[in-house]
Amino acid sequence: MKIRQIIFLGIGMAMMGFFSQSSAEVIDRIVAIVNNDIVTLSELNKATMVYRKNIQASQNSDTRKQELITQLESDMLNQLVESSLTIQEAGKYGIEVKTQDVDRAIENFKTANKIDDEGLERGLAAEGMTIAEYREKMKDQILQSMLVNRAVRSKIVITDEDIQTYYDAHKDEFIGIKKYQLRNILSQSQDEITLVENRLKSGESFADLAQEFSIGSNASQGGELGLFDINSFSQDIKTALEGLKKGDHTPVMKTGSAFQIIYVEDIIMEGNQTADQAKTKIQNILFKEQGQKQFNQWMESLKQNAHIKLML
Repeated sequence: MKIRQIIFLGIGMAMMGFFSQSSAEVIDRIVAIVNNDIVTLSELNKATMVYRKNIQASQNSDTRKQELITQLESDMLNQLVESSLTIQEAGKYGIEVKTQDVDRAIENFKTANKIDDEGLERGLAAEGMTIAEYREKMKDQILQSMLVNRAVRSKIVITDEDIQTYYDAHKDEFIGIKKYQLRNILSQSQDEITLVENRLKSGESFADLAQEFSIGSNASQGGELGLFDINSFSQDIKTALEGLKKGDHTPVMKTGSAFQIIYVEDIIMEGNQTADQAKTKIQNILFKEQGQKQFNQWMESLKQNAHIKLML
């Protein structure tokens, strides 16, 4: 980014042959110098505008509002300084974000959030941001990501031990959902269903008995019901299934005016992942965490070696 000239404008007016000149008026000023670049007050005001409005609309006292605005300006100025340093470093590495890179990132965002161009524009308008400003922000994010890959990737080391440690600490995220593959036998006769239960206990095939005795529409399929999350059932059925293993069946249960027995064909942990299966996902998580940490350290190093002057 080249250093930009701050312009002082004099407002002139000619009327009825007479000319009068107003005094020169400063419409902008420098709030930070970053090596050979500058950050202006207008840039800072633009970056803080939406947040400033939210603070002003809050229920805080005037004193508290001013404290929040002062902190906001300080934080945002630091971000603008870092953005300037990022762009300068990208130039040293010869890194350039192309228009198609931004287009692709925006399309991915729209797809992930299931919105179209109009939806994106409405969302940005609510945040007080134009499409052009959003594209510039997206460009900065892509640039930072490319810099992370170039400048700090070599410093990131993720071991198998790191992956296992993360997996053990977040095991609930990889357990998945327990689902039951079920069959049933439905009968309107209590004596008949009791007979079926006894034959099951003697080791006969559930599917064969379902074809012989069940009055359900699924009898010809051996009483097959399908795959279910146990939480989708009524409390009575859920209680009957809890604790059953593959190959077990419930006792006879009253179901409306009929009786039934439910058989557990299989128990499947859908979405369940071992540490090895989740390895790529965990690597990405850890890389992002460590990448941000390394980037922050790298940024601090840039600041220490840069000529930075804040004039807010």
